[in-house]
Amino acid sequence: MFYSSMIEIKNKNNNIIDYISKTEQYFLSDIEYQHNIKKTNPHDLIYLVRTKEKENTNFLSLVIKEVSKGFYDGIYQRGY
Repeated sequence: MFYSSMIEIKNKNNNIIDYISKTEQYFLSDIEYQHNIKKTNPHDLIYLVRTKEKENTNFLSLVIKEVSKGFYDGIYQRGY
């Protein structure tokens, strides 16, 4: 009984050690990968032109825009 439980504990310990070594290997490879990454500067980047999204316009919003545009244009027409 004692011997079988000791073997079971040893097997669990070996599994834990394997898991720890795989985890260490993963993180060490990740650290090595970070050393190979080049830091970019603005000359390396490609800038894309962002297109405007189409506005959802309805009749009421168009009328409101035209009226506000008229009020704005009315500022310059005063004084005649």
